[in-house]
Amino acid sequence: MKIILIPIIIIFIDQLTKIYIKKFWIENNLFYNHINILGDNLRFVFVENPGIAFGIDTSNYAALVTSITFLAVICISIYLYLLIKSNHFERFPIAFILGGAIGNFIDRFLTVVNCNGYNGVVDFIDIGIYNYRWYTFNVADLAITIGLFIYLYQTYIMKTSD
Repeated sequence: MKIILIPIIIIFIDQLTKIYIKKFWIENNLFYNHINILGDNLRFVFVENPGIAFGIDTSNYAALVTSITFLAVICISIYLYLLIKSNHFERFPIAFILGGAIGNFIDRFLTVVNCNGYNGVVDFIDIGIYNYRWYTFNVADLAITIGLFIYLYQTYIMKTSD
């Protein structure tokens, strides 16, 4: 059951960083600014994304997207429970994906119910090289990506080397 700590820790770190970034940017009036962390390659910004992945605007369908996200969280939770019960190798990456899904669901829910001035999922990690910038993301997005990479590695790389 230690595996259940993974999504809990991810949710905690995700929400803590989002709250801190939003508060810091608002208190210091840093809108449309960024803070370099590792030169211009890694920087923090404050963006509230009302859409879904890669900035795809779904603001007109916020309640629908939030409902679908909720259903996905329920399905992933049940799947993780079954994986834990059977001690299946997929439980580790699915725990990462669940933590990320819940982290972003919280922001979507707070946006739909218009709580604490939420206007979308808080994104703040901006990476790039020179003028090429990747999409801005957050800890939840990072956890989902890590979970997917672990899943693909375990499923395709490890199985082909057996």
